[in-house]
Amino acid sequence: MGRAIFWPGMALALVLLVTFWAYWPGVSGPALLDDFSSLEKLEALSDSSSLAMDYILGERSGPLGRGVSMATFVVDRWFGDGGGATSKAVNICLHLLVTICVFGFLLLLLRAWRLSHAGLVAALFSGFWALAPLQVSTVLYTVQRMAMLAALFSLMSLSCYLLWRRTLALETPRHGWIALAAVFFLLGVFSKENALVVIPLVLVTELCWLQYLDGRGRVMPGLRRASLVVFWLGLLLAVLLLLASWAWLEARYAHRDFRLEQRLFTQPRILWDYVRQFYWPDMARLGVYHDDYPLSVSLTQPNSTLPALVAWLLVLLGASLSWRWSLARRVSYGVLFFLVSHSLESTAWPLELYFEHRNYLASVGLVLIPLSLYAYASARWPILCAPTLAWVSVTLVVFLVLTASQVQIWSQPVLLAFQHVNGHPESARANRELASRFAAVGEHDLALQYSKEAYLSSLGHAAAGDEHHGDYVLRNVALACIAGNPLQADAFTRLGSVSPDRPLGDVNTLSVVVKLREKGVCPSFDWAGFLSHLRNLYLNDFDTQLASANMFTTLAMLANAEANWQDAFQYTKRSLALAPGRARELLMQLHFATALGDDLEGARLMNKLEEMASRDQLNRGQYETLKLYRKE
Repeated sequence: MGRAIFWPGMALALVLLVTFWAYWPGVSGPALLDDFSSLEKLEALSDSSSLAMDYILGERSGPLGRGVSMATFVVDRWFGDGGGATSKAVNICLHLLVTICVFGFLLLLLRAWRLSHAGLVAALFSGFWALAPLQVSTVLYTVQRMAMLAALFSLMSLSCYLLWRRTLALETPRHGWIALAAVFFLLGVFSKENALVVIPLVLVTELCWLQYLDGRGRVMPGLRRASLVVFWLGLLLAVLLLLASWAWLEARYAHRDFRLEQRLFTQPRILWDYVRQFYWPDMARLGVYHDDYPLSVSLTQPNSTLPALVAWLLVLLGASLSWRWSLARRVSYGVLFFLVSHSLESTAWPLELYFEHRNYLASVGLVLIPLSLYAYASARWPILCAPTLAWVSVTLVVFLVLTASQVQIWSQPVLLAFQHVNGHPESARANRELASRFAAVGEHDLALQYSKEAYLSSLGHAAAGDEHHGDYVLRNVALACIAGNPLQADAFTRLGSVSPDRPLGDVNTLSVVVKLREKGVCPSFDWAGFLSHLRNLYLNDFDTQLASANMFTTLAMLANAEANWQDAFQYTKRSLALAPGRARELLMQLHFATALGDDLEGARLMNKLEEMASRDQLNRGQYETLKLYRKE
């Protein structure tokens, strides 16, 4: 008994140790993409910790909110740098914890094979998952802690379900396990909504792995009937919801440069690419930037679209016929685990086409496939156990080397930028990132060169989204300021020369310019002339078709940074016309009205905000701001 625990424990400890060693250099890596929009707002906690609940409950990245994930980021801010090395270190430790959960989950599944060395096998195959290079872009992309937490709680929920199932043969089943599974399920859902896949994963686990059998090998008819009813009702409900919401889903694609059916055509190819990148990674292509991925505009363009779709249909057909054979059924479980885990993010929902972090939970299914093959071979031909495990160990060493090298690249912002451009030369995002890196070291010409490449790439790839010409001009304004070589007026006045009916499209680009102005990065730039040009574009008429509400708000923030209260007031007025009743904009308008000495408008705004406060429509930070304008 001691040896049965000792060797698996030592193997798991070694896996955790080498995983930690491989990942730890990544704590010095850069922030990326959604790290800025989701985490930079936490900087305000340094001034007022009372705003914590606003951030925890106010996260709207998903329809249910992601309060559990945001709570961990708030703790990061309190005890570290919140978004930098501290957050990445927490992600690495969380990856180790998820690895332990993968180990426990695999160990529970292996009980069906009754292997004498199940613990050692589970430890090695959990290392196969933990050290796969495909995981790097999840662990070291700070905001993807949301995906990691969802995976953690999903695995804990599934494990509790398996523990509950083991007790059903007892005289007094331990229903506390199923209650705990429900708790972990809810924690997962409020970490990130894709934890909802736990429900179909439980059904697939019963259908393919457990087969409704109790501990004595007897079929439990009640559980079988309940599972099949839930399965078919769930499938029918999913189909009906998809059909009923098809028009609504198509409308949600209005802000994408691809249609719903084009996304559905593209995803089978992407899923095969995920599989390939897990088992046989192309290191140059790994990373967060896949906006150059070619779109399937039809079943025949590109010509790999139809074969990819047919291949998945054949896989599903094989899985549906596998229930008669133990090995085929359990291999099918790994395949279905992978596909079900992708069922929310890789189907009809209007998300971007390709992100590696979507495989964090799904790749457990890709581990289950070779695990099932090993377990079957080991049970039938015991002589193969030792050499097969030796080759698994060799694979772990190879994965360790590849992952460690990838982490070293992720630890250096400049190296990572070059890696992304080398692996994805037509990625608009990769070229934009490299442009900013060149600007940061004063290489103005190279920065503008890669900025142009980014603009041209965005026009050539639907996955990137066509970039507004105005955003391209605005980005060059920001790059020039960062490089210490501000543009002349004839350069920034080109803004609006193309598509004057919508001069700017991306709020994020303008937000960067606002931060540069607020931090005084570019004092020699003609900010007054720049704001005058924007005024001519946006404020000559009261035209709310020129920009979104958020764009008008950001323009107001830029005018506010220049102490131009009149322009700021007019921008916010247009924002409120598009989105009436938004507390942030009403507070901004109150500030501008007060600065302009417009007491009548200030009193009107104050009354409206006080009424909203009485109905609890202001968060803590907004209420504290309102108190500053009260006349005692």
